[in-house]
Amino acid sequence: MKRTSAVITIGLIALLGWGALASAGGPAAGGQRSDFALFDGTDPTSGETGVACGARLGSSTNPVAFTYHVAVSNFSETVKIIKVLYADGVEQARYQVPPFSSFSFQQAAGGTAGIDDAIRVFAEGPTPSGLAGSMSILAPAAARAHPLLGGANLCVTLTTPAP
Repeated sequence: MKRTSAVITIGLIALLGWGALASAGGPAAGGQRSDFALFDGTDPTSGETGVACGARLGSSTNPVAFTYHVAVSNFSETVKIIKVLYADGVEQARYQVPPFSSFSFQQAAGGTAGIDDAIRVFAEGPTPSGLAGSMSILAPAAARAHPLLGGANLCVTLTTPAP
């Protein structure tokens, strides 16, 4: 019986401690925000060609650092290319995805406004591409969607061909 009352007492102390923390404004400012988007280039009716993620600091045009993650599977019998295009439309990277395999990577971005604050990932070539995958972003809580994405989400599915 003493053991039960000790557990209850410790539980109440912990609960009261969290209550005091919450009434004092909660944990220190910060935290993170995440989002994701999917694309399915194996479906000939979807028209999906890739995904994009991006962020800015609050309502400003200031950059905010973030990490993005990409995972893609190639469901075709030929090598396919994933094209990573940065916000400036100039900087890019290309990766080969062998047939019937998967490829994933993560990168840091967002530090330079207009250059790496929005990242687009495309399947090169005509639709259906045979590629399907996802992209996610992990950003500070103050991050807001990049204007290039056209909405409130930090990540969106694309239906336009790779430039």
